[in-house]
Amino acid sequence: MSKELLYRLNGNKNGILKEYLDSIKEPLNIARYPSAGEDFRPMLYLSHKYFEPAPIPETIFPNFFIYSDYFPWTGTTFLDTPTIYEDRKTKVEVLDIEELPRLNWRLDSDIVYFRHGSVATGRVLFLKIKITSMQLGELQYPLIYAFVENEQFCSKILLPMNCSISHIIHVRYGGGLGGGGIASGAWLLNVLKRLNCKVYITDGEYTPSSGDEAAYIKYENLRGEKPEMKAICKIRLGTIFFVKA
Repeated sequence: MSKELLYRLNGNKNGILKEYLDSIKEPLNIARYPSAGEDFRPMLYLSHKYFEPAPIPETIFPNFFIYSDYFPWTGTTFLDTPTIYEDRKTKVEVLDIEELPRLNWRLDSDIVYFRHGSVATGRVLFLKIKITSMQLGELQYPLIYAFVENEQFCSKILLPMNCSISHIIHVRYGGGLGGGGIASGAWLLNVLKRLNCKVYITDGEYTPSSGDEAAYIKYENLRGEKPEMKAICKIRLGTIFFVKA
């Protein structure tokens, strides 16, 4: 249900996302990054090029990314300028951008600190991202960024649609980097199998909080059985786990 998910987020738009979806033939491996903020490192560290010349057997690589973050802050770099990030070794740019149908969901003050969000909250964008790396060369990825609560997005869209999300990234969520959420993201462990996740990347930070319990109360389908996982390697984002079927 990967392609169906993207068509749903596209709605009735006839823009660059629909053109992309109508044209692709290869299987979609979607990487999902809740509480992503402006962290575009996964596009580097989960790429073929990063693992060359000796990729890990069994490893699959994402070719589409879905980010979410309700974004309570006043500034959003990638909405204000084509250049998201630049230093001496790496440059991240937005090549193209399209506004998709909004997700006008209310924020829950038991799960997030800032109930009213920002001008970005509720928007859904399709972006074409280009990364120029001194080490890895040029990489390009399609990305949908939904400025919504992570729990809502999973409970209301991903799980009901029986989506297949090959990679799930838990790095900023529980590590104290997001700044706007009360939950730790521990609920992600409960949905890995139902989302057909194959690769789980985590920093291992799951500090119990009232936000997690509030998420379970409001979104019952986030409860579930934690899967068996096998650690395969460490990368700069965290530890990669294979999720056993």
